[in-house]
Amino acid sequence: MSDTRGVFRLLDVVENKLGDTWVPIDEVFTAPSPAGTPVRFTDGATPSPNTGYFGGGGFPITSIMDKVTYSTDTTAEVPGAALSDGRWRLAATGNSTAGYFGGGALTTVSPAVSTMDKVTYSSDTTAAVPGAALSVARFSLAATGNSEAGYFTGGGPGPRSTMDKVTYSTDTTAEVPGAALSVARYNLSATGNSTHGYFGGGSPTSSLMDKVTYSSDTTAAVPGAALSAARYGLGATGNSTAGYFGGGWLPGAASTMDKTTYSTDTTAAVPGAALSVARYYLAATGNSTAGYFGGGRSPAVSTMDKLTYSTDTTAEVPGAALSSTRYYSSASSARANALIGTEPPAATPTPQTITVTTPAPNTGYFGGGSPGPFSTMDKVTYSSDTTAAVPGAALSLARQFVAATGNSTAGYFGGGIPTAMDKVTYSSDTTAAVPGAALSVILYTSGATGNSTAGYFGGGWGGSSPVSTMEKVTYSTDTTAEVPGAALSVARFGAAATGNTTAGYFGGGNTPIYIFSTMDKVTYSTDTTAQVPGAALSATRSRPAATGNSTAGYFGGGSPSPYFSTMDKVTYASDTTAAVPGAALSAARYDSGATGNSEAGYFGGGYGGPYYSTMDKVTYASDTTAAVPGAALSAARNQLGASSARANGLPTSSSSSTPVIV
Repeated sequence: MSDTRGVFRLLDVVENKLGDTWVPIDEVFTAPSPAGTPVRFTDGATPSPNTGYFGGGGFPITSIMDKVTYSTDTTAEVPGAALSDGRWRLAATGNSTAGYFGGGALTTVSPAVSTMDKVTYSSDTTAAVPGAALSVARFSLAATGNSEAGYFTGGGPGPRSTMDKVTYSTDTTAEVPGAALSVARYNLSATGNSTHGYFGGGSPTSSLMDKVTYSSDTTAAVPGAALSAARYGLGATGNSTAGYFGGGWLPGAASTMDKTTYSTDTTAAVPGAALSVARYYLAATGNSTAGYFGGGRSPAVSTMDKLTYSTDTTAEVPGAALSSTRYYSSASSARANALIGTEPPAATPTPQTITVTTPAPNTGYFGGGSPGPFSTMDKVTYSSDTTAAVPGAALSLARQFVAATGNSTAGYFGGGIPTAMDKVTYSSDTTAAVPGAALSVILYTSGATGNSTAGYFGGGWGGSSPVSTMEKVTYSTDTTAEVPGAALSVARFGAAATGNTTAGYFGGGNTPIYIFSTMDKVTYSTDTTAQVPGAALSATRSRPAATGNSTAGYFGGGSPSPYFSTMDKVTYASDTTAAVPGAALSAARYDSGATGNSEAGYFGGGYGGPYYSTMDKVTYASDTTAAVPGAALSAARNQLGASSARANGLPTSSSSSTPVIV
């Protein structure tokens, strides 16, 4: 490496950067400089994604790719990034722009594969890259690397000591015999920094640690860095100074976390960083501040543990759990293994901030439904009590049993048959699917409500039975993750939901056997749910519709036959519910859609013998309801969802700030 740490010219910088001889960030120093304090230079590079990707695994064997957003500790499946085929027992690494997932097996009895898939982070898409296929098909291997190349080694059947090097700039792979493992093995794990990779453990059961020097493509055992106990099936990740090896099989599932300090090539167990659940065959990745250990077996789990490097402590982060239980998956990240993250911005003049306040649209949107199913989106203009279909806002898929909520700028229509998550942008009356926000557990017939920052979809049908699951859609990232602490008190489908800016209320519902009047309250600040008996519906019923304002929620209609026209009012200040006869629907029906603004609620469609297009308007000030014929839906239907920029106590305007250089 050339010495680029003294006095330099701008031309020197350009030449060294182009020649890749610029000093690595973790070796930069100034004189004088506090010990261990790196100094970063800014070259205007685009920040790398602050996310991690967990792909493949079993059981059953899957191609699922989950994306962990580190800033929010949330995980959601990204369908467009799914592996090119379902496989498990694979390995992964990458650089700041893409992850490489190699090897594995397609079934429990099929031979190993040499497939290499490339995940492009900027587009969340995955494709096989044949030129980067492994030199030998194998499974249960390990991988790590730096910004230029990835190293895939070991594996079965065998075991093998083979080391393959993937050159990212050309998407090609070649065996590097000089970097072969010192002892052939499989079910090992790996991590490293910008100059070296560390491969630890494996089968036959071993504590061995091999160190790969990238500059010379050579490997040697480092006895001082051996694991604290021989084990296999562990996960590993790290930052520029240390690697962390967690879990594994001893025999017996382990929660042990070992820390390998690169400067001294020594390893020691760190008890405070032990996994929350003992397990093996897990995957791990992370960024410069934390490592994420996901999935694993003993039994199969979706658990995600976050290891904070500054304190060497580990804790479970339920919101970041994998979208399904699985093991033998693998993981990559744009910021693991000392890859460069966000560089500090260049100095700029201090901007002035101009704040623009925009009124929230005074409209409601009713989408989907049956029979059909429908993709139709109807827009209700509250000021004139008129409704019209808006073709540009039609759902991406015609579907029924849809739930919906949103904030002051967009509505989210989730689940249904078939299931999807669509985002309706109110300002343009356009709709687009947002795969990252798709519900992962709930399929259809859920309730939905929320506040300005997130939507909550609770209960519903989960595939083979009703669920109590609560899934949270974070609007700023268009991602969805399960929040276990906010699960409903009783698993059921057909509940309706509304709320205000601090809490959501989920009422009614049923199972194949029972019908409920139960009311659950979700407190947004803590993501917790509790049953509020005083707010139970006035009668047991399923599939009502609900909306409200900042002070009260209204639950109207429901089943079974004879169908309900009942309107129940939930007073939020006292958490009590009572029927309001003057606000009963104009016809008994169920599976309507409902939304509104601060003054009135609109209940549209439903089924009560015939399918209805009727729109009923509940005037909150008088607790009275009347049909508004001009606002009837464009087609009679039920099982639809509805959202509005002004329902559930949402603000009547939104503000945006724009920095301006003066």
